[in-house]
Amino acid sequence: MIAWTPNFPKWQYPIGYGRLLLARHRFFDRIGILWDKKWPRIGIKSGYQARLAFMRNKCKGRRCFVIANGPSLKDIDHRKLRKEITIGCNGIYKQFSEWGFHTSYLLFEDIEQLELRRHDVGSVQGPVKMAAIYNAYAFKADSKTIFFNAPRMRGQLYYWKDLYPQFSTDFAAIVHLGSTITHIMLQLAYHLGCDPVYIIGLDHDYGDLPRLFPPGKITITEENLKLVRGLHFSDKYYKIGDQIGVPFVKEQEQAYTRAREIFEADNRCIYNASTHTKLDVFERCDFESLFG
Repeated sequence: MIAWTPNFPKWQYPIGYGRLLLARHRFFDRIGILWDKKWPRIGIKSGYQARLAFMRNKCKGRRCFVIANGPSLKDIDHRKLRKEITIGCNGIYKQFSEWGFHTSYLLFEDIEQLELRRHDVGSVQGPVKMAAIYNAYAFKADSKTIFFNAPRMRGQLYYWKDLYPQFSTDFAAIVHLGSTITHIMLQLAYHLGCDPVYIIGLDHDYGDLPRLFPPGKITITEENLKLVRGLHFSDKYYKIGDQIGVPFVKEQEQAYTRAREIFEADNRCIYNASTHTKLDVFERCDFESLFG
């Protein structure tokens, strides 16, 4: 489906729709032109699904760090993550130059988030970039971008109704939403075979925002800006005029619980290593204790 917001420039609709069609065409393997040394030939070109399938158990038995964007990220020594497997999301790329390294993977899914950052995403170098296939309209994908299949439809059968929450054990086939991109990052960590998984920066503290606004999207104004500041690792994460999601806190916790159950069924563990957190779904551990 076409998922762009009313804020997406109308003059870019044809370009966006073309990018969306191209991403869908490239999801599965296809017949195309391959270059063998200097000569072209007809052959099978791997699609995004095949690339994701090849990543299954790529990091089997190795630990990884799922990096959320909460303010507690400011409390840790990021240099310790330089040689670790790391999965980041959304605006975390703005920290790469300060950290001196990039995350191994960088994920996007929320259409408002991606539209805000679409001019940056194409130029981010280093991580394997992954986005839901319906995000393809918003930016020019490069060779390190992989689109994944996430159900998004009118009525949200997989999201709000009887099937929620779900957790995919095959990231190449399907990826399930969980009211937070952290749920998607955990599905990628499972697909990669990582064990254990440590979550950092997941404060799960949204201040007064859920109390004053119903779940959904709101536009940041001068009046509500103070409610938004302090919810992320930087007060400049959002600016006036941007859209932010008011979280479905209960649904997030349901999704996290499902993720924990799937990992435990496979004798794997997820730990919450955030220095400050209100999330009790995962067993907590001390970040500093993980580094000898």
